[in-house]
Amino acid sequence: MGWVFIYASPASQVLARGTQVLTMETIAQEGQKYMENTLPWDPDRIQIKVVYEGKSLLLPKGHLTLDYKLPGQKKRVGRVPFIGFVKVDGIIKKRLRLVANVTVAYDVFRSVRSLKRGHVIQHQDVELIRVESNKLMRNIISDESDLIGHRLIRNLGQRESFLNYMVRKIPLVKTGDRILIVAQKGPLRVTAPGVVKENGFKNDTVRVENINSRKLIFGTVVDSHTIRINY
Repeated sequence: MGWVFIYASPASQVLARGTQVLTMETIAQEGQKYMENTLPWDPDRIQIKVVYEGKSLLLPKGHLTLDYKLPGQKKRVGRVPFIGFVKVDGIIKKRLRLVANVTVAYDVFRSVRSLKRGHVIQHQDVELIRVESNKLMRNIISDESDLIGHRLIRNLGQRESFLNYMVRKIPLVKTGDRILIVAQKGPLRVTAPGVVKENGFKNDTVRVENINSRKLIFGTVVDSHTIRINY
């Protein structure tokens, strides 16, 4: 709930015979402040325009407050209805209906050129753009680390946005790869040739066989050629 206290001013004037006016402009302005503080988007990415189509209100004299509420989940865009309650001395005098028109700017990666299924995405294949939308954009990729070095699982047209279900991570090591096992403790560093027994991504723990001793051990994937053993 968002409480807004409004004191006597040009927008809320104490009139003769114990009445006061709450203008439609004030209702919309305070609703705008409420939505700006309630919606979870970054302030530099959001545009909000609150619309109140009701009339100014003639109210009894007393302490005037506006109480706004946004039902449901808060991460919303487009046409977002919300409600307000006008209270005088804590007593509800009027229930209001307002609408916020919300536009959000998303950072989106898209392809510079057409790309084929199976292509491993490189820096020169992508560009980052900002897209304004009044719809909730799902599955977009806005972090380059979730894109570069990944493999496309479908064809992609020029200037088409990358979505997270279009790409797959490529294991740094695969079953059967020959790698170097590195064990280090302080200044002492020991190496041995090994064979990877399961696919693994960077920093994954995988099984690896020491070719010299034929023992199975576990190590951390450092890169496509190195497995580190910790003591």
